[in-house]
Amino acid sequence: MREGSERHGFGAAAKEAHFIAAPLLTAAALSLAGVVAGADDAFRWPGITLLLLVATSMTLVASIQMSYYALQFKFTEAERKERQKARGWTEPTEDELKVILRESQIAYEDNLRYAGVVFNCGTLMLGLGIAAALVPPPCGGHDQAAWRIASAVLVLVCTIADAVWVWILLRK
Repeated sequence: MREGSERHGFGAAAKEAHFIAAPLLTAAALSLAGVVAGADDAFRWPGITLLLLVATSMTLVASIQMSYYALQFKFTEAERKERQKARGWTEPTEDELKVILRESQIAYEDNLRYAGVVFNCGTLMLGLGIAAALVPPPCGGHDQAAWRIASAVLVLVCTIADAVWVWILLRK
């Protein structure tokens, strides 16, 4: 690897999704929920839209928490030795150390996968919430209704494409 370049992989991707994207998407969902709650007559289905947006934010926060939990299983050799010394444990044998490291790596990856599934559910719900927010109310102005419907359909199509992509990834 070139000096100065960053390593990308499963852990790095999860870090980006759960500690950068998820908080930003949570803020977006809660901001839109505030708009819907303050002007429910401007939306066709304000109740279900609010429910989708709030569920989105809670799901994305859960993915952050799950990813944070997974990090306890990812540690350096120095951290392992420090923890062992602080707890007064004896140094494990080479075979015991291999088991500890293998089990920790498995727990780390499993918990990150679960967090990833929750994150993907949150992004799909966000798409549904945005699409629901875009559908014009029945008594709204008709001059923008076609644009709002087209926008809602576009978001819905993209959300369905994302769901298909997630399904393909989960099956691999």
